[in-house]
Amino acid sequence: MTRLKPGANYFEKLHHPALGIRIPEIFLHGLTAALKKYSVASGLELSFGRETSTTEVVEAPLGKYPIALGHTGTSIPHYLSAGESAAQKAGIPVELEADHLIVIGSADLAVKRIEGVWELHALDTRKLKENFEYNFSAIDQAVKSGPVRTFTTDTSDLIFRPADRLSDQELKKDFEKDLAGRGRKKLLDRYLGRTFRLEAADGSSLELEFSRLEVYRLFLKYRESIRANARIYDYLFKKTFCSRAFGFEISLDETEFLTPPKEAFFYLNEWTSSGRHFDYFAPNIGFRKRADYDGSLKELAQRVKEQAALGNYFDGAIVSFHSGSGSTAWSGKGKGVYPALLKATGGRLKYKISGVYYELLLELLCRGDGGAKGRELYHEIFDRVYAFCQDQVSGNKELASELLRTQLSRYETDLQRKKCKPRDPRADFFRFNSWLALAFRDQNAQRIYRKRLVDLYQKNRGLKAKVDKEVFALTERLITGLHFARNY
Repeated sequence: MTRLKPGANYFEKLHHPALGIRIPEIFLHGLTAALKKYSVASGLELSFGRETSTTEVVEAPLGKYPIALGHTGTSIPHYLSAGESAAQKAGIPVELEADHLIVIGSADLAVKRIEGVWELHALDTRKLKENFEYNFSAIDQAVKSGPVRTFTTDTSDLIFRPADRLSDQELKKDFEKDLAGRGRKKLLDRYLGRTFRLEAADGSSLELEFSRLEVYRLFLKYRESIRANARIYDYLFKKTFCSRAFGFEISLDETEFLTPPKEAFFYLNEWTSSGRHFDYFAPNIGFRKRADYDGSLKELAQRVKEQAALGNYFDGAIVSFHSGSGSTAWSGKGKGVYPALLKATGGRLKYKISGVYYELLLELLCRGDGGAKGRELYHEIFDRVYAFCQDQVSGNKELASELLRTQLSRYETDLQRKKCKPRDPRADFFRFNSWLALAFRDQNAQRIYRKRLVDLYQKNRGLKAKVDKEVFALTERLITGLHFARNY
């Protein structure tokens, strides 16, 4: 790795956090102060398929584009320039990331997946074409803005799950139909009769062998996902970075199933066999978004150890952990999780958090840290989000789901039974949908609540000091918990 400098860098394969800056005007001050104190080279990121978007999308009136697309109101150029400027001012190295270039039917589906709602649809070639065109336009604007150097893709919506249920005869038939004779032989030769030995951080090893039918199944299951990733990778390489190195991360995290090591190996082996590189990969290791991990730490450590061994096999690639936020802004990912991850990976990992900073801000406003105006603003945000969610489920609109109905019903029941207070910031429906407030616009397409949050932070000295302190502390807990200090 080349020597890192203040401002934007390409980290290659580096043990580091990646932090979402949904509202740069509010979160960057406390965040960069913590990074500077502990000499941390950190990623800064926003999801290009949800949180940020092109200037055209962000500045459009509500209704022209899906409400979930670019919902933070922070455009790609603004996010990148704000991150670069803050890093330069603080004298710290950062890696600005185009996170979650999602190949999926719609931004609304992408947001539902965060809640744990998976809606499987047959591939729509027209929507797929539109989605690629959107991703390419977002990449173009990011590259034109300058400092972006790494990209995370998410093509998990294209995983062909029915392959797991096909009979032996169906697997063989579909495999031979999709792949020509020479291609079939090359693929099978890469696996049959071979034993792949993977070395884990603790010195143990994992051996993988593949049967003919397993190769058939895994090829059919992951072919479209791999091909979609390749389209994005090749666009980056040919159009923008043929003379510059760039970071690439493959995400398999947002699926409804854990990522089996053998399947991850097949995916990554096919990827590298094509001559393309990756620095990080994000398997599903059992984390749920915005929730503490409540499973067995022993089982978690074993899953992570196996995935880290995969990374070691592929030129020392690093496991990236998505869904890194817990049940509150103060819980991390739950007791014992950070030590388990460090031990299982040998102290080499990438760890992402984003929405938790926004959750923290709203909770501070709720408890009165912004004074009367802050509490009033919070009440307006909560009530507007609540009404919007009720309208979605009653009208069976784009964000409606059984989970959202259940979350609303649970909040209302808890309120009646006095198990929670009115406008509880930790109500599940609100935690998962408070992002809507940043997307709401007035008749002039101005994001009313985003603007009022920024104005309140900038004008209320007491609130600014409290937010900066808590953002610093949250970032500090992550840095110390996962040993990111002095990582360069």
